[in-house]
Amino acid sequence: MTVHTERYVLASQRALAAAANDAARYAGKQERGGILLGTRRGTHLHILEATLPQRWDRGSMFAFRRSARGHQEVAIKRWKSSGQTIDWLGEWHSHPESIPSPSGIDLHSWTSIVAARKTPMVFLIIGYHDLWLGIVEPNARSPTVYREAERTTEGIAFARQM
Repeated sequence: MTVHTERYVLASQRALAAAANDAARYAGKQERGGILLGTRRGTHLHILEATLPQRWDRGSMFAFRRSARGHQEVAIKRWKSSGQTIDWLGEWHSHPESIPSPSGIDLHSWTSIVAARKTPMVFLIIGYHDLWLGIVEPNARSPTVYREAERTTEGIAFARQM
């Protein structure tokens, strides 16, 4: 008997709103970004928090360079205060386009992160009118794209795009 477990990404409204509001505030001026923190529940990833850009980060109209400084301190603090249940799940950043998609730089960066972490990671790109969400698995050449499956006042559930 084969058991197939579908992976879902759950994102809290609070985390998505924080990232989207920050991206909108700087839209057309500079890309923004941060890390995604939350829990791993079996195969599922539950995003609870998105950090906002820190003073050591660098953004321009067409690029965002996240520094570990600042974000790492937040991640470690959440890890310790949660009894080691809140984890670094991935990253988010904005793109200066209506319907965003990953650049070659994004894909290279993500595969490097996953190769070092050796665990699936979620990546979110926020555009002017839509967002892109994908998961990169260890040893994968490209991300698996996820689309909104359900929305509530608490957040959004994303499922693999078929």
